Amino acid sequence: MLLISLLLQAATPSTAQPLPTLNEVQFSECLTLARTDSASAVIDASLWAHQGGGYLARACQGLALATDFKFDLALPVLMEAAKGADAKGDPRAARFWAQAGNAAIVAGEPQVALGALTQALMSTDLSPQERADGEVDRARALVALNQNDNAEKALASARELSPENGTAWLLSATLSRRLNKLPDALAYIRTAAALSPRDAAVALEAGNIAIVAGDEAAARKQWEQAIAIAPDSRQAVSAQNQIAALGGGPTPVNEPQSR
Repeated sequence: MLLISLLLQAATPSTAQPLPTLNEVQFSECLTLARTDSASAVIDASLWAHQGGGYLARACQGLALATDFKFDLALPVLMEAAKGADAKGDPRAARFWAQAGNAAIVAGEPQVALGALTQALMSTDLSPQERADGEVDRARALVALNQNDNAEKALASARELSPENGTAWLLSATLSRRLNKLPDALAYIRTAAALSPRDAAVALEAGNIAIVAGDEAAARKQWEQAIAIAPDSRQAVSAQNQIAALGGGPTPVNEPQSR
């Protein structure tokens, strides 16, 4: 949902336009359609692109594909939109690069993601919150590329840019746990829990950290909370399996199929 939220922000130009051009009006209408009927938006945006809609048509097409969870197809379209916006000096290019980077991560292309996100973060046209989201995605790509030291730096930058970004604190906790930096992991997960007290992913990670710290009772409590918060989620499945591994819990279950 983070990607979709970022994409929808692109509908608003960074500078005021008293008299929107026809392309801007069509872009806004296309984004509106993408929110409610992504399949139709893909068709309309594709036709618009063939009729000369340029990078705005491609940006909307990429949004619609991403909204429909077709990130592998959205990636090249968003890359094209970002390059086109750059060529025209459109300040929204940075957002399109960030969106392409996010799509690349989901599509399993961390090296492509890193390149796109680096392009985005070189710009001064992103807000601090957008830059923080970009750093979080850059950290994800770096972890996938086994560049954990650089990922820690990216997450530190995200936390500084947007201290209320719960995802940055959660991923910082997860990475610290994996790197056996338990004091850091505990500090980060406490902040994540304060920012997102009803987040199943935060509860799951809190349990993971607690078990590493040797506190089985706290781990079980956190995993039970993850299940209670979102019983049909992947986090709940992981929590159920973790509890079962402790003994005296439910039988391990398979993860739900992707929807």
